[in-house]
Amino acid sequence: MRTIRISLLGLAVTALAVFPTTAAQASNDPSFANQWSLARIGAEKAWTRTTGAGVRIGIVDTGVDLTHEDIAGKVVESISCVGSGGDVAKCQGSAQDDQGHGTHVSGIAAAYKDNGKGIAGVAPDAQLVVAKVMTAQGTGQGSDVTAGIKWVVDHGAKVVNLSLGDPAQPITALISENELKEGIDYAWGHGAIAVVASGNSGTGLGIEGSNFGDMNAIIVGATGPDDKPASYTTSTGGAKWAVAAPGGAADKKKDDDIYSTFWIKGQQNAYTYLAGTSMAAPHVTGAIALLLGEGLSQQAAVTRLLDTADKGVGCEANSQTCRGRINVDRATAKE
Repeated sequence: MRTIRISLLGLAVTALAVFPTTAAQASNDPSFANQWSLARIGAEKAWTRTTGAGVRIGIVDTGVDLTHEDIAGKVVESISCVGSGGDVAKCQGSAQDDQGHGTHVSGIAAAYKDNGKGIAGVAPDAQLVVAKVMTAQGTGQGSDVTAGIKWVVDHGAKVVNLSLGDPAQPITALISENELKEGIDYAWGHGAIAVVASGNSGTGLGIEGSNFGDMNAIIVGATGPDDKPASYTTSTGGAKWAVAAPGGAADKKKDDDIYSTFWIKGQQNAYTYLAGTSMAAPHVTGAIALLLGEGLSQQAAVTRLLDTADKGVGCEANSQTCRGRINVDRATAKE
């Protein structure tokens, strides 16, 4: 069995406070104007049709800040699968984030909109089902990831965010290719859609974009504010379902990265900028939640997202199947 390394994909923390902004057109959240990525994917128009209400999003990551002002209340179920050894029955304890990555991902996908605080998520009325699978040091086992996927699906998640990869950072875990496929197949077989970050710095999940192949998951590459592939993004290769989404530029200009909720020890209601395919994936997760909120079936939601992407935009030159950067305005519009 081939073993691969996975790790969290956030590349840069460049700010730790809420920055005052001008009044937002589509939200009264004070930092909405910092979220350039929402305009890129057409979120404002999509919200006139669907906000993902009633859809459960699975977050399999470092957990979530359960008391964060932009998230608390929408986490309907949560648990820790750290140390479960792949046995869902051994998942127990709190999913409280103690690293920050999972909170950032959660905010991108589903932070509250129009609560007069912080930011807005792509699917602001979706609910969160959270499985913590990484420790405060960002370490963990692939078997725990698989258990986490199964747990969130068993608790109603219809789309599962997997912002995991191998960008040669010290935050790592070990997972076999079979374990990853087992989790993804379990999700699809139980009516849920897995969304997987392609990876950073050319390393992906160790299986490389060209080998994502026929996995029943949407593989996501990252774009910057210029809609071009981010310098760090791994190719989605020959994945059968592949798209691009905003992940930030990682160019040392904080405004070019993705602003979202965060966890910092000793602080409450933190926000920060990060960049990575980890940040691109939850944009797609939120987009799928919007489509499911319109009543689309599992396969129909995937097909609609792919067919309505801005063709070729943000795709790496060596990606054979990338459809383009997602466009939720077009995706949610009635045909």
